[in-house]
Amino acid sequence: MNKSLLAYIHPHGDISEQYRTIRNNIHYAANGSKVRSLLVTSPSEGEGKSTTTVNLAVCMAQRGDRVLIIDVNFRNPIINKIFNVQTSPGLSNILGQQLEIREAIYNTEIEGLDILPSGQRLYNSTELLDSPLMDDVMAFAYEKYDMVLLDCPQVLGVPDTNALASKCDGVLLLLKSGKTQQEHAVEAKRTLLFAKANILGVILNKKSV
Repeated sequence: MNKSLLAYIHPHGDISEQYRTIRNNIHYAANGSKVRSLLVTSPSEGEGKSTTTVNLAVCMAQRGDRVLIIDVNFRNPIINKIFNVQTSPGLSNILGQQLEIREAIYNTEIEGLDILPSGQRLYNSTELLDSPLMDDVMAFAYEKYDMVLLDCPQVLGVPDTNALASKCDGVLLLLKSGKTQQEHAVEAKRTLLFAKANILGVILNKKSV
């Protein structure tokens, strides 16, 4: 089991409790609206968004939800490494019309949690993510799952996340203490709002206490 899956390995630990708090706060941040899809991103690389995505997914599955993680990071996919599966087939194969959606979904050993890896790198990814093909992927996910989590690339310098921002019910923006520069955080928020994202909250990762 990958050490990133703290909420599964140590379900009674302090960090797992923090992830459960975030899971519960998502509901309150939505002001009573039903959140079925959540996009997780950060201003830059290496700020902890993939770790946050998988642990939130674990906490949601532990609550009894059927959860799907979609890895949208074609440039630097992480989700397949955490769950020890191949990158392909995955989302890019579906968007390239080479595969049916259900054929690219992997079951994990965590009950109620499935993943859709990124697939091979796409060089026209922004156009495909903003296309009816991606709408079909989301519609399938909504039919089969209670919650869909999208692990997306960083906001700054990569347009893919902006193409998806308005397709999801909410967005979580990850910042890393001691790494994320203030101006990058401000610019990332501005960029997401311009893309009509519903930012539910900002998570400060690796905060010393």
